[in-house]
Amino acid sequence: MSNSDIEKYHFLENEPEKLQFDIFDLSEYHQQFADGSSSAHTHSFYQIIWFKNKTGKHYIDFEEFEINKDRLFFIAKNQVHYFEKRDDYEGYLLHFNESFILSNEADINFFLTYSIFNNKKEPFFDIPEEMQHLLSPFISQMTRELENKGEFGNKRILSNLLKSLLLIIEREKRKSISTISSTVMTNSNYLNFRNLLENNFTENWSVANYADKLAVSTKTLNALIKKESGNTVSQTIANRVILEAKRKLTHTNAYINDIALDLGFQDPYYFIRYFKKHVHLSPTQFRKSIS
Repeated sequence: MSNSDIEKYHFLENEPEKLQFDIFDLSEYHQQFADGSSSAHTHSFYQIIWFKNKTGKHYIDFEEFEINKDRLFFIAKNQVHYFEKRDDYEGYLLHFNESFILSNEADINFFLTYSIFNNKKEPFFDIPEEMQHLLSPFISQMTRELENKGEFGNKRILSNLLKSLLLIIEREKRKSISTISSTVMTNSNYLNFRNLLENNFTENWSVANYADKLAVSTKTLNALIKKESGNTVSQTIANRVILEAKRKLTHTNAYINDIALDLGFQDPYYFIRYFKKHVHLSPTQFRKSIS
């Protein structure tokens, strides 16, 4: 790992034959991995954190969020986050890879409708007291079912329980979020574009490159992304590059030139101009502002 890299963790990355899901006791997990989880890091899997007590703050991509009793945090893959160093956490951690809940085209299309993993302003859900009896049993059922690894229907049962849990939370959360589009996102090209972008945003791809990979015209791709996100493809690409630049400037001590190269800029001066155009601060000024 270079000094411009943020630590990235994987979950059963090279073991596809294993169940791509697990539940951990938050207190035990944090005690075991306190150094890593208390430093800024990212991972290639999805994570749900259920805090059972009010204790401190949690940090996700430059924002700090209060930890309240029965507050769930939803950490999408590649997001940077970290815990405070403390020993009074209570709750659960759920880890799962995308493949665990996206087994067919219908799952992929439906996953696009989830706002809980795509809500940077409010990446959490406070469980109302009247919903405790509805959500807590899911954890109990999944914990018991994990004891049946390898038995008939085990993966499908766990996957269905997890999807049901997410759907109930998503439904409840939509009642209080007015910004969610009233149209259901059902175009798998949108998810494919997001995945392409995540894997190639450092390659300096043009809009035409992405359109070619998706076998659509640039006009069609722009219309699709504009409809689903409110931004053009170019704006979406720029936003992803800038986000990664901010992460590296915030959480590493890398030189500006090295960050520029990591992000696909052969000319560091062009990177500085690019960053300043979008952030209205130079990389150095931004780093000083958050130090």
